[in-house]
Amino acid sequence: MMNEPIDNIEWVESSKLQPNNWNPNRVLKAEFDLLVHNIQTLGWVQPIIINTNYTIIDGFHRWRISMDNRQIKEKYEGKVPVVILDIDDRQAMIYTIRMNRAKGVHASNGMQLLAKKLVNEYNMTKEQLEYELGMSSTEVELLLSDSVLTARNSKDWKYNKAWYPIEDGKKYGKASR
Repeated sequence: MMNEPIDNIEWVESSKLQPNNWNPNRVLKAEFDLLVHNIQTLGWVQPIIINTNYTIIDGFHRWRISMDNRQIKEKYEGKVPVVILDIDDRQAMIYTIRMNRAKGVHASNGMQLLAKKLVNEYNMTKEQLEYELGMSSTEVELLLSDSVLTARNSKDWKYNKAWYPIEDGKKYGKASR
């Protein structure tokens, strides 16, 4: 092809990779478990991005799974797919933020439409949605109901840009309109 980074995927020992010390991205347990499920069922569909000193630029959570999950570690013989970029730490920091921000967030209205489509057009059960989407029964019920998202006017709800979730069982940050 065109000598793009994706043309140069290599399989390397996951133990050679080093986490960076600048990544502000956090993943809640439910989403982490969903990522494990994806790798277990689909396999590796996205390489981990590293620089020449094996510092992770993008893919920390996938790497963590490769190190901690016995089934995945055995299946892939302790290796992970990587793309190595010849960039310095400054560029790596910028790319880490760009890649995390570019992944976006899930808007409740779009999630609601997808959940309803999966149930109504593809005959999925609520239990299947819970399992496949890594959601609690309460989350699925909320998505399939018309009243809650309408009552909260979620389509026009604006969240503070500094908001990020923390796993403490409390309401996650303040919302602003």
